[in-house]
Amino acid sequence: TFTVDAYMRKTTDLLLQVDVPSITGFTNAWRNIGKLDNKGLEFSIMSRNISGKDFTWNTNFNLSLNRNKVVALGPSGDPIQSDGGAGTTHITMIGEPIGSFYGYKMIGVNPQDGKIMYADLNGDGEITDSGDRTFIGNPNPDFTFGFTNNFTYKNWYLDTLITGSVGNDIYNASRFELELMNDFKNQSTVVLNRWTTPGQITNVPKARAADVDKISDRFVEDGSYIRLQNIALSYTLPRKWLSHTFLNNVKLYCNVQNVFTITKYTGVDPEVPNGMDNSFYPRPRTYSLSIGLQF
Repeated sequence: TFTVDAYMRKTTDLLLQVDVPSITGFTNAWRNIGKLDNKGLEFSIMSRNISGKDFTWNTNFNLSLNRNKVVALGPSGDPIQSDGGAGTTHITMIGEPIGSFYGYKMIGVNPQDGKIMYADLNGDGEITDSGDRTFIGNPNPDFTFGFTNNFTYKNWYLDTLITGSVGNDIYNASRFELELMNDFKNQSTVVLNRWTTPGQITNVPKARAADVDKISDRFVEDGSYIRLQNIALSYTLPRKWLSHTFLNNVKLYCNVQNVFTITKYTGVDPEVPNGMDNSFYPRPRTYSLSIGLQF
């Protein structure tokens, strides 16, 4: 069976903070003024691949994609910049996806002096907040998917779940802290590749270089991943084994969660909230054994 769902959702009266006259005794207040458009598609395929006397195999695959766009942001429509934990990392503005990454574009490290170089987008010869910051990433995925397979063979049952996300960006704030070389924190081994002598070609600036702490695409990475989320195996004891007991059914269970993840992301876990990896604690791999008894 194959199903397709399409939707278009218009959200109004979003709560946003706006400036108010100082005579009120406050600097800002909450008002219902934001508008947001969401549209997307959801696909689902359910297949009974094999349906035999002793062996069955069923598959369920789903894929979802969503696009959002900010339509209104209060009386003036001014963009909203927000701090994701490493400085002003996000911006929400009319006509763009909500919560996009915002900053400078890094074009390399100067081989002569080891200083980091940013793109001069407005061509005025200077790197400024007002003229040279731009969109540097989108935490919203192009699509997400799930893939489930379950098998039965006589008294055995096996279920697997694979999940994934494609096209989302992550701001690796952990790298921001561990590669700047501008304070006394421990640093990652990446800084061993830092610029040290004139003429050296590297993408890691020299220690204590100026402007290394600017929010830029230097720390924006592809957060796409595919994960074997769960494996569940169970075995139901034959009824004849229980014929002389007070039990009607006995089932043994074994379960493993977060089995493995395939990703190019250099952090410990690509599944982070809002696309911000502020040393997010990774999901552990867990094993469990259990037994079900029916009297």
